[in-house]
Amino acid sequence: MGSAIVTFFVFWGVWILVPLLADVAEALFDAATVWRSRHLANPYPPLPPRNLPKISVIIPAYNEQVNIDRCITSLKAQTYPHHLIEIIVINDGSTDRTEEVINGHINGTPHWNGHIRLHNRVIPAREFGGVMTLMQGGHHGKPAAVNMGLARVRGELVFSVDSDVVLEPEAIEQAVAAFQVDPELVAATAHLIIDPNLLIVADSQGRISLDNNDLPLLKPLGLSEKLLAAGQFLEYLESFRIGRHAEAARGELFTLSGACAIFRREALLRIHGYRGRTVSEDTDATLALQRRRGKVGYLPQVRVHLAPTISWRALFSQRVRWQRGELEVLAVNADMIGRPGRLWRWSLPRRLQNDHALAMLRLVWMFLMPLFPLLGYPPEVVAQAALLMYALYVAVDVIQLAVAYPICSQRAPPASRNGDILALAAALPDHDLLLPAQRNPQGAQ
Repeated sequence: MGSAIVTFFVFWGVWILVPLLADVAEALFDAATVWRSRHLANPYPPLPPRNLPKISVIIPAYNEQVNIDRCITSLKAQTYPHHLIEIIVINDGSTDRTEEVINGHINGTPHWNGHIRLHNRVIPAREFGGVMTLMQGGHHGKPAAVNMGLARVRGELVFSVDSDVVLEPEAIEQAVAAFQVDPELVAATAHLIIDPNLLIVADSQGRISLDNNDLPLLKPLGLSEKLLAAGQFLEYLESFRIGRHAEAARGELFTLSGACAIFRREALLRIHGYRGRTVSEDTDATLALQRRRGKVGYLPQVRVHLAPTISWRALFSQRVRWQRGELEVLAVNADMIGRPGRLWRWSLPRRLQNDHALAMLRLVWMFLMPLFPLLGYPPEVVAQAALLMYALYVAVDVIQLAVAYPICSQRAPPASRNGDILALAAALPDHDLLLPAQRNPQGAQ
């Protein structure tokens, strides 16, 4: 009898309770950290008109004839003084009309000069008073393209921006304010917002279809696509406003977002820019800065919008690539694991445990739990255990959203401002379980 009880608790503990408690403990710890430091999300006051630094924006682009248009348009709409902004776009061997679109902006005859519709605002088109340059790459990938631009830039702060994102007009101004307030900050990640309004209709030549208000025509979404978009919105909200915020507050930020990261130019040059030795070059650069004891932060005031991935196959491939990249980065930094410092001694081992070792237990549990009745466990007990665990995961998601959502609610999609938020939160564990998800999406790679 005694051995049977021990076997029962060992079985359920190893396969279910251990990963469950690990997830819950980390999630609640992160939420508490963010709540204590929630003042860090407040917008910075307007910048003084004098002694402002020059800013360089590097945009690598490959076959982005639609997205690059909106990305550049959002940069031209920045509130930061344009004469202090230089934009360097690297055409990385595109085979579509990307180069033509870029040259249109440089020559003052943009392919499309309309407004950008986000879920929370409309960004108007503006004339650009800064410098914009096109460089030709050889389709060698993002690290080589960014490094090509890095060799050319002269700004004190360097923005590495993916070509498929849209920056809110205050993004650069808020980033500059953050770096001026904190001289020790050497790099920071922006706040990514999943925005279904960036899914628009365009033809094969990249020409954007407009509605009756001369705004981009939104792409119709099916039910599955809407659910994927909603799940990613909540996932990124948690992962940035909770995950990134908590890591930065504790000095253990693991990865700068690939979609938009900001560096002091000298700090990025000291680590020799981006390296292509892993598929997660952004995480590799983050840990290279951390090795030099540079302060790496998260800027919730720097808001960047990204279209959701609405294909299960593409989303699954993205997450598999992230998992692979995380392991590659941990492998090349294995000599630092266990060294003094919260990141090296505690955060990296915990990440290996939660994102990989315990993640495997969750996957095994998902496939084996329906077979537990064949091992002698009553079906009703198995069903009750599954429902209890699911309810606990939902409760954790609701707690995290209760911390993160009020801070961002004024920038949230209209459909997420009502009771639908609870229904979406109830489905979030399914979203996480069906994908090899990490607690901190790296953004567009």
